[in-house]
Amino acid sequence: MPHAAPSSSSPTAGTAPARPPCRGSGALLAAGSLLVSLLVAEVALRLLHPLPDPYERFKIEPLVAPNTPYVPSAWPAGYRRAVRAEPGLPGIDTRTRRFSTNELGFRGGPLAIPKPAGEYRVFVVGGSTTECLFLDDAESLTARLEVYLRPLAPGRDVRVYGAAHSGDRSWDHVAMVSQRIAHLQPDLVIVFAGINDLNAGITGRDYLMRDSGQPLSRRTLAKMVFSESQLGRLVHAAFDRRDHAVIVSQVRRSAARIAALPVTPFPHRPDPARYGENLATLAGIARAHGARFVMMTQATTWMGGDPRARQWFWLGGTRAHHREAALDSAMRAYNAEMMRVGAEQGIPVYDLYGNIPRTLDNFYDDVHFNARGADTAARLLATFLAARGTLAPAGPARGAADAPAGAPRGSGAASASR
Repeated sequence: MPHAAPSSSSPTAGTAPARPPCRGSGALLAAGSLLVSLLVAEVALRLLHPLPDPYERFKIEPLVAPNTPYVPSAWPAGYRRAVRAEPGLPGIDTRTRRFSTNELGFRGGPLAIPKPAGEYRVFVVGGSTTECLFLDDAESLTARLEVYLRPLAPGRDVRVYGAAHSGDRSWDHVAMVSQRIAHLQPDLVIVFAGINDLNAGITGRDYLMRDSGQPLSRRTLAKMVFSESQLGRLVHAAFDRRDHAVIVSQVRRSAARIAALPVTPFPHRPDPARYGENLATLAGIARAHGARFVMMTQATTWMGGDPRARQWFWLGGTRAHHREAALDSAMRAYNAEMMRVGAEQGIPVYDLYGNIPRTLDNFYDDVHFNARGADTAARLLATFLAARGTLAPAGPARGAADAPAGAPRGSGAASASR
């Protein structure tokens, strides 16, 4: 009996059976498609709508002002931003204020070149305490100083310019004075500094730019890597709810973050000797260019007798919590170094630390002025300058014994000659 013909569905003799589809091929295909889509999206974003890197400040120290390679930190010319204090910040309401710079990047009015006859030109150099970011242009330390100096120098057109930038230290001040101020015919250069050099000393950074501070956290490093792509920046922008048209203070959040950390000793013992060397260098630059030179000590609310201030402390290191007494002791050491340089070189030093009430009546955190504090500091400094004869026409330097009676307490040093 003949065999029946094999069914078409039956395997052909001598042929291997067909393998079922691989389960992993679908996943690989999907992953490949996703990767290609992400690459296309990345290229499209880079070409059509590139986003700025939100973590650029952690990766480099950018030149804020263009074409100033010798001045690593400065505000650009013609800068205009709206600023606002967060609710509850001591001594500042929440109305929107203006922060602006003139045509040369200084806070103040127009700056004429060459200097007009009869103008008395003052530059105030420092960090954020001089900058007064969250105060209006008219409320800032430099604006108020101009208001108080004008009636003390009749017949002279007193102009005060703010040459300060947040985070600047004494080596930044040397760059600022030598490269951007010296050739602008200053009559008086005032340096109000100390807090940023103290913080640099605590973290182990010095004037040679050596940095042995703490490394960035893993979370920050991951964000930095993620932000290298345009897609990462797009995700960041989607979750970033801040109004970038207005700079809003973040003191409460920063203070809460620091307060939650365990109290630790300084990782490095701050040494103010290098600070003193930079101050002496600044004095030499000013004198070489025919300008008088004055310094002012840094005032803080640390150990200032106001218990309300502690909830606003955040500047004793951005990633560490140090004892208030230790911070105050270190700050006094830096102020003492300024006093020493002043006495040694015959430079007037106004001791703001010892003269202004160090409470929330004048400050909104560790060191920054509120509106009342900026006005008070400007008035005290103006009185000191007038008492020391700093606003008088240039002449021989006067010793401490020649200072008029009733002069505000300072270092007792003589006025530097022009």
